[in-house]
Amino acid sequence: MRPPHTPSGTEAGPAPLGAALPWTARLRLPRGGLSEWLSGGFLLALVLGAVFVEAIPGLAGPEFPWGDFSQPPEWSLNGLLGTDPLGRSILSRVLHGARTTLTITLLATAIALGAGLLLGMLAGFYRGMVERAVDLYANAVAALPPILVILALVAVVGNSVLTMTLALGLLDIGTYARVAKGGAIAQGERDYILAARAMGASDGRLLLREILPNLLPSLTALVPPLMAGLIVTEGSLSFLGYGIPPPAPSWGGMVASSTDLLDRFPLLVVGPILAIVLTVYALNTVGDALARRLGGRDRAA
Repeated sequence: MRPPHTPSGTEAGPAPLGAALPWTARLRLPRGGLSEWLSGGFLLALVLGAVFVEAIPGLAGPEFPWGDFSQPPEWSLNGLLGTDPLGRSILSRVLHGARTTLTITLLATAIALGAGLLLGMLAGFYRGMVERAVDLYANAVAALPPILVILALVAVVGNSVLTMTLALGLLDIGTYARVAKGGAIAQGERDYILAARAMGASDGRLLLREILPNLLPSLTALVPPLMAGLIVTEGSLSFLGYGIPPPAPSWGGMVASSTDLLDRFPLLVVGPILAIVLTVYALNTVGDALARRLGGRDRAA
């Protein structure tokens, strides 16, 4: 029997489930709002500025006394944000502090994401004692104030980049583990997992080839806001004097070193505070945008 003729201009019905989209549709990027593009551009500029700060022509070193005592901002590269009490360029110290802050944040995120993803997948896949142990760790860390935990670690080990990175990474493992565990439990009940298991697929193949790719989108949307939280925590510790030891510049340390002069020179803290606020805002904006995009894609699927 011949299939019924479909008149031109009418739809022939939905595409069969699992049909591949044309390559033009797969390459089409979603349109974003102005705040999303500005946030992404700011983060890109911040990363490039932190990585290539020594290559910026005419920019003084972070420890080089460039101007006068607390010189107000002027239209020059070194004086754009003014100088600190020692005559050093605040813009230079902000960019060098961004390198330290971003390095700690990225390494801590890599530690937390890797360990949390592994523990969460194992807890959601095997359940039982593994799940209870992961839940115990996540609940214990969530019940403790992060500042106090890091202060205790710094008091025992000493403040350094390595200590700060490990401490911040340990704090976020529980959050990633919770999300990964929930996703692994949901994916473990899908038909394709049951079919692969019936065909003799090993546990390692199910975890790495089937479950892991489906967990990455939700975890990707979670990374930027958690990175923003790490930046705030690192800045708070530096402000309290338990962050990166001097003479290495840090945003919180720059604010702390200027507190005694704020009544006479309030512009001293504008640069580091503006860097923290804009970076945290940009990361949260990018995270919200990723969550909307991935949520819309999941609903369409």
